[in-house]
Amino acid sequence: MLIPVAAIAALLVAWFLAGKMHRFAYWIEPKSDADVAALATNGWTAAPLQVAAGVTLRGLLRPPRAPEAPWILFAPGNSEAMLAGFRSELDRVRGDLDVGMAFWAYRGFDASDGTPSPTALADDLRVQWRHLRAMGIPPERIEVWGYSLGSILAAQLAAGLSDSQELPRRLVLLATGEQIPVMRHGWFGRFLPDDLFELTTALPRIRCPVVIVHGTDDNALPILGARELAARLGARATLHELPGRGHFDLWLDAQRLLLTSR
Repeated sequence: MLIPVAAIAALLVAWFLAGKMHRFAYWIEPKSDADVAALATNGWTAAPLQVAAGVTLRGLLRPPRAPEAPWILFAPGNSEAMLAGFRSELDRVRGDLDVGMAFWAYRGFDASDGTPSPTALADDLRVQWRHLRAMGIPPERIEVWGYSLGSILAAQLAAGLSDSQELPRRLVLLATGEQIPVMRHGWFGRFLPDDLFELTTALPRIRCPVVIVHGTDDNALPILGARELAARLGARATLHELPGRGHFDLWLDAQRLLLTSR
C-alpha cells in the first residue's frame, strides 16, 4: 500500500516542481462567444477572423470616424482576460482621439480556437495585417503596436513587412523584452522546453520608425532589455523611459507620448 502512495506523492511533487521551473505560462481562461459579443459596445464591433483551417480568432475592431484617420493593429500581452482587459486599456489610450483600433485574442485565449505557439501567433498577426489591408487601409495609415509578449510578435510582423517593402506607419513596443520564454500550453507543457518568443533576430530587418515605451520599475521585463533593443536599432528607434512605472501602468503615458503629442 505504501508504494502506490509514495509513487503518487512523487508524481505530485514532480508536477509542482516542474511548473516552478518556468518563468511564464500562457494565462488562458476560456470565454464564450457571448462574452466577446458583450464587449461590442462604445463603437467596438466583434470581429471573428479565420486564420487557418478550423481556427477562428475572436477579436474586436473599432473603426475611426474619419476615413483618413490612422489605425492601430495591436498585439496584446499574455492575459486571462485578453479582450476585455486590453479593450479597456486601448479605450484609455484612445480617449477622444479619432483613431481606428483592431486586435484579436490569441489562439486558445478567450473564445479563440487553437493552441498558442510562437510560430502560430506570428502567422496569425500577419493574417490580421492582411485583413486590415483588405479593408482598404493603406500601410502608411497603420501603426503596429505590441505590448509585452505582443511586442515580440509586432516586431516580427514589422520585419516581415519590411522585407516586402510594405512598411507600416511605425512600430510601437510597450513594456518589451529581448526574449520571453513561456511554458507550453497543455497538461504536459511543464515537462517540455519553453516556447521561446525572440525579438532580436528581427531587428536588422525592421525599416520603419520604432518607438519603445518602458517603465523603469518593470519587474516582469526589466528596462535593460528595452535599452539594449533601442541600442541595436540605433537611429531607427526612440526610447521613452517612464520613471517609476512598472509593467502594467504605462497606458496614459502611452497616450501622451504616442497620440496626443503628434
